Amino acid sequence: MRNEILFSTGGDWDSTSLMSNGYAIEAAQLYIELRAGRDDWGDEVQGGIWEGADLTAMIRPAEDPMAPFDIFPGRISMEFPGYTIVMENQHPMVDMHHLRVWLNGEDITDRVVDVVVDINAVDSFVQAYVTVYKSRFLLRDEVITHTII
Repeated sequence: MRNEILFSTGGDWDSTSLMSNGYAIEAAQLYIELRAGRDDWGDEVQGGIWEGADLTAMIRPAEDPMAPFDIFPGRISMEFPGYTIVMENQHPMVDMHHLRVWLNGEDITDRVVDVVVDINAVDSFVQAYVTVYKSRFLLRDEVITHTII
């Protein structure tokens, strides 16, 4: 079964919701960690997921936090104040070459370095950021981290 997940927040717990395939779910935690675009020494490089990637993406339901379920295969849209992150992998075996990542509508799949989203209602902890590699022709390349919350 493919998941269609929608996470939305206005910046506080009262404005936060999580939908799975059209149904509201109470979650203890939404956790996504994508690490990509690194060379053999762990330094950021151009190439995004094509340079290799590790992905953890799960939801721990409030009624049984010890029984998490995977988000992929599927699509997750995350709406934050000023940012929208969309990740999609419809491959039945979640092959990383089928992963796509968008930030505010721009495909960053070949430039993504990190996507970390940890919304933990139990511990009242929130963290979200996206890091992208920006290649420059004549200037020094740079790595840009967008702190979302």
